[in-house]
Amino acid sequence: MEDKTKEMKELGYSERDAIVFVRANGKCEYCGVDLIHDRITWDSVQFDHVIPKSKEGSDEEQNLALSCKVCNNAKMTFYPEGNTRDERILSAKEHIDKRRKNADEFWRKVCIIFK
Repeated sequence: MEDKTKEMKELGYSERDAIVFVRANGKCEYCGVDLIHDRITWDSVQFDHVIPKSKEGSDEEQNLALSCKVCNNAKMTFYPEGNTRDERILSAKEHIDKRRKNADEFWRKVCIIFK
């Protein structure tokens, strides 16, 4: 893990962002999509504040999660429940899953209109 963090830093990532990226093994911590699978998913890499900055969340690595754009947008300013990072990630996942299901249903309805 330390080797990968060092290599990410050599690419220009900050220590904090390199640690977050390596800890997540290049996958969205909310939906599990492989963010280094191809160039398109790579472009969706985002660093999410588990406790939103707008709700006094810190920039510390423990409050950051590697995220795809879709999950980060779905989470928005949601304040996850829990006392530990793992509990908060799980709470955020549940919130994101509900938002994504609603978005999928809406998308299907739009597709029907245009078919």
